[in-house]
Amino acid sequence: MTRTLALMVLLFPALIGCLQGSRAHELAALLKVAPALMQAAPSSGPLAQAQWPAELKALDPKRVYATQDGLYVVTSDFFVEEEGLFLPRSPRFSEASGGDPEFKRLVDGLYSYKRKG
Repeated sequence: MTRTLALMVLLFPALIGCLQGSRAHELAALLKVAPALMQAAPSSGPLAQAQWPAELKALDPKRVYATQDGLYVVTSDFFVEEEGLFLPRSPRFSEASGGDPEFKRLVDGLYSYKRKG
């Protein structure tokens, strides 16, 4: 766990370079609380706003829900389409190209995703 956190800190400059805007600090803060957030999350279903840490609230998500694969932080939705951030439960998670949802790796342990419905 400490090794993963150290790796994320080292990759922080890459995260800044990959993102447009100034959300990199907010995403780095989310990564720091991700282990505790995963423990608080149910195995599936919504995560109540009362359980959202300040680092998650800073991203102003519309909703947050868990699946067996991980935690989805929905930042935008329109009918059946949604997009946001994904925190996988397994460190072996691998994004598959052309799937739905479509994942893009930002750094180890954090992906953006887009679901077309």
